[in-house]
Amino acid sequence: MGKISYALGIIFTLLLALPTHAQSDLPKEASLKRSEVYVRSGPGTRYPILWVFQRKGWPVALLNKYDNWFKIRDVEGEEGWVYVGMVSGQATAIISPGEPALLSKKTDDKGAIYRLAPMVIVAIEDCPVSATECKISYDGKVGYINPNRLLRSQTN
Repeated sequence: MGKISYALGIIFTLLLALPTHAQSDLPKEASLKRSEVYVRSGPGTRYPILWVFQRKGWPVALLNKYDNWFKIRDVEGEEGWVYVGMVSGQATAIISPGEPALLSKKTDDKGAIYRLAPMVIVAIEDCPVSATECKISYDGKVGYINPNRLLRSQTN
């Protein structure tokens, strides 16, 4: 009986240490607050650093939360854990490679008000999954862009 109780105690302790399931507000799009963010293999400083993000505003998807750590996925599909203080609730995207992307003033207006260079980070103001145009902002300018020109973190 003692060995069974001991084994059950270990199993219970291990279950408590596992990351919690995604909360009702997760997954969701977000971005990085700082220009240097360490991504770890687990939720804590005792876990090794997998890589370091070097760009403020980089888009990420929040997949899970454990204590003060978020499990994230970046635009390339890589996953890891970052401290919650490194994450902003502002959803962002990256202008895809190729030609500059055209930012239009209105959804029904095809005239460009601004050209956005590839790899520029923009804030997403409104962009439902089925959108044919997304409302974004960049450098104080707000307008509409084709969602095919945006690299975003996948939340699913």
